[in-house]
Amino acid sequence: MNEKTRKKFGVDENKPNQWFETLYSKSNEGGKDIPWANMAPHPIFKNWITKNPNKGQGKTALVIGCGMGDDAIELESHGFTVTAFDVSNNAIALCKTRFPNSKVKFLQADLIEGITEWHRKFDFVLEIFTIQALPPKYEKTLIQNISDFVADNGKLIIITEIQQEKRTYKNGPPWLLNNNYFKSFENQGLKQIFHSSNSETELGEEIHLTIFKR
Repeated sequence: MNEKTRKKFGVDENKPNQWFETLYSKSNEGGKDIPWANMAPHPIFKNWITKNPNKGQGKTALVIGCGMGDDAIELESHGFTVTAFDVSNNAIALCKTRFPNSKVKFLQADLIEGITEWHRKFDFVLEIFTIQALPPKYEKTLIQNISDFVADNGKLIIITEIQQEKRTYKNGPPWLLNNNYFKSFENQGLKQIFHSSNSETELGEEIHLTIFKR
């Protein structure tokens, strides 16, 4: 994405959340003009959870940057008690409109600021493309805050696109991750227990699904 496009969407490195509210305020229940809205669970996540059914009864799950809410609904269908948050109030309003009968707790929250009351609270944490949607200077904070949500013996699933090129503000959004994210999560007390990748990616060189455990 070039500078002209960043200006069009109102992307500001020092106000990194602002452009999400702008996008969702102009959208609708069909996900109009939201480039990452599948209007279904992310296909890589859906494929993984179908092949690895999780018994979520009695377990908590958190969806980070939930967008239109489909991944949260998928986790609910596996029995989890699900909390899902997005920085955009408009996104959360759309989730509640789309899924009025769901018991998912859809909330507005800011990942950069962190949510201290969720310290090691969730048995299953899902992050898809959220880190790469925010400027690189926030990467360390984002990884710290995501890791902090994972309960003892809990799992974190990361789905992200990868590039070899150094992450710089001028190259995004999205700001695709580098392979060093593995070590960054391990430095937060998590252990990698599964990893898969393929080259069927729209923007990067690979797309990863990686699972960490505390």
